[in-house]
Amino acid sequence: MKNSSGRGFTLLELVIVLVIISITLGYIGPSLFGGLFSSNMDRVTRDMGTMIQLARSWAITQHKTYLVHFDIDQSSIGIYLKPESSGVIPEMLKERTLPEGVIIKKIKTPYQIPKQEGELDLRITPEGLVEQGIIYLEAGYGKTYTLVIKPFSGNFRVYDHFVEISYG
Repeated sequence: MKNSSGRGFTLLELVIVLVIISITLGYIGPSLFGGLFSSNMDRVTRDMGTMIQLARSWAITQHKTYLVHFDIDQSSIGIYLKPESSGVIPEMLKERTLPEGVIIKKIKTPYQIPKQEGELDLRITPEGLVEQGIIYLEAGYGKTYTLVIKPFSGNFRVYDHFVEISYG
């Protein structure tokens, strides 16, 4: 009869360890991935706020109307000076592309048709008034931010979830 040395693991011990690891990853995994998407969403929120404030500053100091351009399909935001006449293709003065995984889901203003695709421009007057609007950003795992643009300051009210806001 052969005597077992007892140096190996039984199948039951291995299964127990795998169950413990699975449960631990089940709790930690979503917060790890959620943190990655949240940091991208925070970065996009800061970038959009910076772009609007920059356009507002230019509008006030140069006494001209600027437009903040949102290209929903290309996931980008830019600034350009409002053309003096129609038919002129404006030159983008500053442009940023959103990081991978973050998209503009929807933009709406009280003065324009809500957009889920295509392009939309927010007007910033020489007096520093920013066209009021709501921007919905979305990242992986259904993470949604709602950005509400304040018209007098151009700052955002940021919600880290979807908030339905209507005008009228």
